[in-house]
Amino acid sequence: MSSKASAAGQLTERSLTISTALPSATGVTYSFSFVLQNTTQVQGLKFKACTTAVGAYPGGTCTAPTGMTGGGNGFTAATYGAQSGWTGATNFAVDLSGSGDCIAAGNILCATRTDATSQASLATPRVISFSTIKNPSTANTSFYVGVTTYSTVNWTAPSVVDFGATAAAIVQSLTVNATVAEILQFCVGSTTVDDADVTTIASDCSGISGTSISIGTLDPSQLNISPVSVDGGDSKNGVAMLRTNSTNGAVVAYRAVQASSGTNHLGSLRITGGSCNAGNVNSDPCINSQGGTQGTFTPGTEKFGMTIAGNNCKGTSSYTCTFAGSTYNLVPQTNLQPTAQLTALPGMSLVPPCQSPARQVVLLSRLTTKP
Repeated sequence: MSSKASAAGQLTERSLTISTALPSATGVTYSFSFVLQNTTQVQGLKFKACTTAVGAYPGGTCTAPTGMTGGGNGFTAATYGAQSGWTGATNFAVDLSGSGDCIAAGNILCATRTDATSQASLATPRVISFSTIKNPSTANTSFYVGVTTYSTVNWTAPSVVDFGATAAAIVQSLTVNATVAEILQFCVGSTTVDDADVTTIASDCSGISGTSISIGTLDPSQLNISPVSVDGGDSKNGVAMLRTNSTNGAVVAYRAVQASSGTNHLGSLRITGGSCNAGNVNSDPCINSQGGTQGTFTPGTEKFGMTIAGNNCKGTSSYTCTFAGSTYNLVPQTNLQPTAQLTALPGMSLVPPCQSPARQVVLLSRLTTKP
């Protein structure tokens, strides 16, 4: 501390907090906090902003920071904000003129009150804030505000009680830019997984493989529902994975690939090269498809179709494994949802209101019965 301030006690634990550090910002709040060193009454406050700490000391040569020299800048339009920790019930008020040792200016703020109460509890910080201040205008520079307390209401030099300098900085803004790239992963394959929330199928499409499943030898006494592990079945389900960060989600549809040879029902489960009747009969080499309407499968009735057995959500907490409620992500069309009657149809359309990005894994179950 400079010898120029040796006649006063030194304010300790002092700080200045500004609500924004942007150059030339207006409507800024400056909040000062400090600990007094004397129990003497405090009725006057002086805040002097300078480009150097020494300049802010009492008697120092002060150069006002650029942008704090009148004309609506700096403290010229400052207003009282709030205070705490002070002994005495009277609040300070801003005096935009000042007198004596405190002549108000763009870089000098004067505050006063009439309250001769001695200050107690010196360990308690005194806090006072002022609003509608305009910051200095030069970015990436520091400035210093000297705080002087007076025992009188008119800031006479002999009534100085304590002094201390605070520091603050004006900085330029730093803009952070980022872009979000579109994400779409969609893949299909086969899997031996047959549960929703115990076994992880894959975390991305690199873990999806397989191009076929076998539902075994058809038996009119039973329904063949994948995964089939007996009668020649390969214990696999079909699986589809969709991952996207699209705001509006994604729509997935599938079609039955048409056979390259044969006649009629070219997209059905059929013997390769077989000729099928145009209608639905039980004596040709084609299994009748359920069609676009959900229906009930019973043993002994010729039908083939597909249903969504469930969402495999092992390893993620962003959505539930069921189709019920309002938090699920992957939504089958109504006629594709599984029911207690094991209904199915040979086409699907999925409309997921996806979270971003959400990983959706669907178990696709094939249901077949043969008379």
